[in-house]
Amino acid sequence: MAGVFSMALIERRGRVLVVQRKVEATPFPNAWLLPTTIVSEGDSAEEALEAHGQRDLNVQFAPPQFAETLSIVDEADGGRYVANVFRVSVFEGELRFRAASDYQDARWLTSDELSSVAMPDTLREWLQEGRFAPEAPKIAAVVAGASAPDNRAAWNTISRAYQDRYEIPTDHIEWGPRCPDLDDELLGDVSGKRVVVIGCGGGQDCIVLAKHGAQVVGIDLSDKQIEYGRRLVDREGVVVTLLQGSAEHLKEVEDATQDLAISAHAFNYVERADRALAEVFRVLKPGSPFALSVGHPFNATLAGGAPYEVKKSYWDVQQDWQWEFAEKNATGRFRSWDRTVSEWFALLTNTGFRVDGLLEPRTVDEGDSTWDGSYDREKMRLIPTTLILKATKP
Repeated sequence: MAGVFSMALIERRGRVLVVQRKVEATPFPNAWLLPTTIVSEGDSAEEALEAHGQRDLNVQFAPPQFAETLSIVDEADGGRYVANVFRVSVFEGELRFRAASDYQDARWLTSDELSSVAMPDTLREWLQEGRFAPEAPKIAAVVAGASAPDNRAAWNTISRAYQDRYEIPTDHIEWGPRCPDLDDELLGDVSGKRVVVIGCGGGQDCIVLAKHGAQVVGIDLSDKQIEYGRRLVDREGVVVTLLQGSAEHLKEVEDATQDLAISAHAFNYVERADRALAEVFRVLKPGSPFALSVGHPFNATLAGGAPYEVKKSYWDVQQDWQWEFAEKNATGRFRSWDRTVSEWFALLTNTGFRVDGLLEPRTVDEGDSTWDGSYDREKMRLIPTTLILKATKP
């Protein structure tokens, strides 16, 4: 073996950062690699990579997480190198390579686009086929008499891993995995409106609305999600109020004060949906809309790969399941409720809402998605993944 490398796997919304080495750089002249540094004698692979980030890329890395060891051949001289690949996130600084580094170009590429650059085959194949892909949540049967999972504690446990993995955008609302952009259709012009976001998570949807001129308050069950959201709001330079609280008791919001309410993929975690909807109804002004998206109940009945099998009754609402983030060694056990389409309609109308629309959006196939890896793309092409309802308080 000619030497030992450390490589940084930096991912952003389904794309990976690759760099092109200078023609005069050795080894791997003019080749495309992950950000790479030689591990000198006496240094650990992690220490070498962290030093490389500061010295050559102008950033401080979060602690590297080992991903894979690869044997890579330099076609220029036939040298064989051991490459320890580490998953890293940028902790601080503006990512750019310095003029004195070995790099002449850098790109964010999808898996398919990796075929367009000159890269060692072993590395390209691993990036396209073998690198970490998020696992879908593991479903466990509800055991009679078992204590309910604590959703608040579970979200607190996985919050940082969840945010690091999915990197939810702040330029449009993610109504569901691979949903089309429905903001205009569902919300219209929000400028100057008072908006409450129920189950706001890390605050991304709140930021989207604030950028369009809304006065926004976001409420989420998880303390850690709210902490993350407050930091994100500061970085985005907008004004948003984020509060920890329950969807079933919006105690910080006064009666009939909100022009709009939204909730994107949060009500599946709410046990007493009737109470939560009554709270939404209470805080809205008369004539104000409520846009709600949840996981489609039919999608929840199918499990496994093609050919798909019905693993759960459509009318079996309650599920316990486990969400694992192997890259962060974080696991959360949840309880969720996959209510039928007719039940959602009845819940809204019984609360007093007028249901104005029901959407089951088709999957958007092109481009990358925040949620790729956690949902079966083939199944998403066959059946709806998300159910969206738009209602109005008369």
